[in-house]
Amino acid sequence: MKKYTIISFIFIVLVGLLTYMNTDSSTTFNMLGVNITLYNAVWTMAFVFLFYLISIIYFAIIKYKNFSFEKNIHKDKLNLIKNIENKILFNNKQLPIKVLKELEDFIDMVEGLEIKPKTNETFKFMEDLAKLQNGEVVDLTKYKFSSDNPWIIKNLENKIIKEDLSAAKEALKIKPLREKALKLLAKKAEVNEILANNYPIYKETILNNLESSRVKELIEKSDLKSDEYIEIANTLYLKEEKNPENVISLFEKKIVPYIYLLIKYEMLDKAKELAHENELKFFEYYLELKEKNIKLDDFLNARYF
Repeated sequence: MKKYTIISFIFIVLVGLLTYMNTDSSTTFNMLGVNITLYNAVWTMAFVFLFYLISIIYFAIIKYKNFSFEKNIHKDKLNLIKNIENKILFNNKQLPIKVLKELEDFIDMVEGLEIKPKTNETFKFMEDLAKLQNGEVVDLTKYKFSSDNPWIIKNLENKIIKEDLSAAKEALKIKPLREKALKLLAKKAEVNEILANNYPIYKETILNNLESSRVKELIEKSDLKSDEYIEIANTLYLKEEKNPENVISLFEKKIVPYIYLLIKYEMLDKAKELAHENELKFFEYYLELKEKNIKLDDFLNARYF
């Protein structure tokens, strides 16, 4: 402002001199009933000086507004920091924000250590994030995320939940999603693909492929709990009760369901022999109690292997 004042006064003097050099005439103005006669150069300087005063008032107003704005910004910063702290600490007290309203909208999405996206005009991307958190599949190509971006991984997880096999194959290389991807592939993929790629074989894998000509391979390559094998064996028994050889042959390499089926099909001598050879006391005990008409499945339900 000091430089502006000096330059302004120099300019006023120069304007006055130039005016005086061109004309030394005078002009009379009536102000409040008083006639005032001055050289035109003086009147010119007076009017320019008046403009200078008006500009000073204008600049003062602008400076005050800037000062007030900066003061509010500084106060908003402090209040925003405090509001974030309160949100994280689940404290409902929120300090007023005057200028940075958009950031206040964002803070409303914070709760504890989580961000809960909401539809917001300033942060439009939050709408897509909200959909992702709700389990929806979203087109994220516009964001140009890297393949290891957490939101890309979340979107891939949502696809797997919706049983997208191509997404499951893509997710095999992503450690956090690998198990979910394998479970989906084991459940939905073709038997040939499961066996060719050595996907883990779950109980559901076998139960979903009982009609396959390669179900025996699935059973032999699997590593399930005894009660899971018995559930599979019982399902096959109920489907093929009159074809014992077809069912029993599927479990030749799995001794527990094999003996279970022998008992179910009343091949008791062979069942007793194998139970004794493999020291499966559980079946031995049952075979001793069978004469008392205790059902095998009731006996099995009483305990776990």
